[in-house]
Formats: sequence, C-alpha cells, structure tokens
Amino acid sequence: MDNTGWENTTISTDRHAVVCMIGTLRALDITRKNLVQKVIQPLNADLMFCVTRMGAEDEILLDGFENCNIVDVCIYEDGKDGYEYLCDEFSKNLNPANPSRWREYFKIEGNWLGGMQGRNGSGMHLTFNYWKLLKRIQYLREKGFKYQRFVITRTDFFWMVDHPPLNLLDPRFIWIPTGEDYGGYNDRHAVCSQGNISDYLNMFELMMNLKALNYISHEYGNNLNHEKFLKLHLDYCRVEVCRFKNIAYLTGNPNTLTNWLPVNSTSIDGKEYAYKYKKELLTCLKNVKKFEKHKKYKKMINVSPIELLMEKYKLWLKRLLKRLGLDHFIKNVIDWMEQDIA
Repeated sequence: MDNTGWENTTISTDRHAVVCMIGTLRALDITRKNLVQKVIQPLNADLMFCVTRMGAEDEILLDGFENCNIVDVCIYEDGKDGYEYLCDEFSKNLNPANPSRWREYFKIEGNWLGGMQGRNGSGMHLTFNYWKLLKRIQYLREKGFKYQRFVITRTDFFWMVDHPPLNLLDPRFIWIPTGEDYGGYNDRHAVCSQGNISDYLNMFELMMNLKALNYISHEYGNNLNHEKFLKLHLDYCRVEVCRFKNIAYLTGNPNTLTNWLPVNSTSIDGKEYAYKYKKELLTCLKNVKKFEKHKKYKKMINVSPIELLMEKYKLWLKRLLKRLGLDHFIKNVIDWMEQDIA
C-alpha cells in the first residue's frame, strides 16, 4: 500500500534539485537535523521520500522536515512472498512466451537478491526501491516538476560537512562517493541528472525484461553483491561515473533495525561516533580533516584514477605487510601513499 500524498506539498515546477530519500526511515532521531543543515539547505533542494514501511508510525517520523518543501511521500510495503509473486506478475506481461525465465537469476548467489528466498542483505529491496522511486519521479515530471538534478540518499547517512555543490558536479556523469565499493560502486548515495536518472534507477526493469541477463549471466555460480550489480548495470547502460571523496557515514543507535551489520560505537579524539562500517567512518573523518585545511570542494571531487586505485589496494597492502611480519612499516607506507596523491 502506498501513501503518496503530503499535505504540506508546495507546487514549484521550476526547482533545480530534489533530494530523494530511499530505503527505510532509519536513524532520523540522530540525522534529521544534520540532513537538513548539511544536504537539503545547502543544495536549496526540494525533498521527497520513497521508502519501505517499517511501522505504523512512519509518517510521524517526517514531522521534523516541516520546514522543507516536501513534494512527494511514498511509503510502501515490501514485495509479497519475498518479491517472487511480484516478479512473476511482471514477467507474465513482459515475457508471456517464457514467464518463468527470470528465475534464472537465482543461479547467481549473493546478496544482490537479498530479501528473496531467504537471502541475507537488502539487494532486492534496494533494486525494487530504485524502481519505485523512478515511477514517483516520472509521476512528478508528468505533474510539471522539471528537476535537473536528483540527489539519491539515505536517512541514516550522517554528513560531516556540507554536500558538494551541484554546480561542481558535471551533469553528464553520475556522481558517487568513494569507498564501500565492494568490487562495484557504492550504492548509498548518488547524484544524477535528468539525462541519466532513469539509467541509475531502472535495474529492476532490466531484470524483468531479461536484458540484465546480457551483463550478469557470466556471474553464474559467483557471489554477486548489489554494488557489483550496480556497476555491471551502469556499464551496460554506458553511463559514466565520477567520484567525490566520502564525507558522510552510516550511523544509528543500538535499536536501529538493519539488514546487515549492527550499529557500533567508538571514541576518536575524545568524541563518540555511532557507526555501521568502521572503515567508512575513518575514511570520512580523514577526508573531512583534509577538507578543513584547504576548504576547497574542487579538491574533494577531482578524484584521480590512481587515487581510487590506491584506496582500493590499501587494505590488501596492510594485510600483506602483516603476513610478512612488517607491521611496523604499515603506517609509513600508507602515509607515503597519501602524501604522493595529495
């Protein structure tokens, strides 16, 4: 069941950007004020929600955004029977000659189908969530909302500094934060334009019309995650991706419901942080520390290929040095790598 109305909606058809909250309404007791001050206000953006229902009180959680221009709210139920019924119905219409062929996807292991057939993770939840958001954006477009930029993000993302200005992010590309790629692309946040938003969000559609078999069939027998699925999809769509340095991290509290890792806490330089992924937190703090010195967003978005490569292999290098009994060299080597690309 969808809840798609919002009584405070203001008709504003010529707005430049809209922030699209996806996933579930997690951690808003921690992040609500931060999201407004670090993302929505600096981008002068409208706001929309396309989220899976967590409970009967979900609508109340939106009260803290009353000063934002909310243009759409869609709170929907998870797919029936782990999305299998939904996929069967879609396939009957799209592939009447072979409606069950979509089940070939089950040959590919991994959390990219998290939420189906008891698989861990949230891969299928997110893929369907993207499709629901795409439909809501298309609905708004039909109503005359002519957005140029779409900032797709989560409510449990905590931003340490303001979101990079959109005028610095070339609209020809999809912009994704560095880190948490897991062999693909970070799927927690993205900045899209009118020209590439459909390509970013239509993964479910290409699964159901079987075009996805063209780019993931070679993964049979492998362990595919959602991040790699996203990259394979964008490569197939020939969409170019650029990166900006991560300046936010996933947070929550011990009671926050999650599909993967629980929320932990740590003290760094005398300050407490609640986090889900420690590496993400530490990288975020490191990037923010550098930004506070130069205060130049251009240095945060011009991420070179060599820098991305070094970031990818830092963990591997640390493990190698430990195996060789050279633990004492780890800090010096990592510091040298970072100075070399600064």
